Amino acid sequence: MNPERVEAEVLSRLRQHIKADVALGPEIDLIAETQMDSVALMEVIADLEDTFGILLDDEALQSVVSAGDLIHAITTCPTRKAH
Repeated sequence: MNPERVEAEVLSRLRQHIKADVALGPEIDLIAETQMDSVALMEVIADLEDTFGILLDDEALQSVVSAGDLIHAITTCPTRKAH
């Protein structure tokens, strides 16, 4: 999976949901710095799973704190969704 494409898509989707006026980048804490709630974050993650045809496991989801963590989880995800 192309990491640059993943990063662009993740940041684009997150921008649609953040409530705070912040510079969005890989290092930003998705909850603390963006004022995004956990439900909105899970919606973004579900959309990204559909976009990339993947299924992030619980362990990967628990490690997501920053946008960079989410990008890493997607680019290294071994589980593909069955169609």
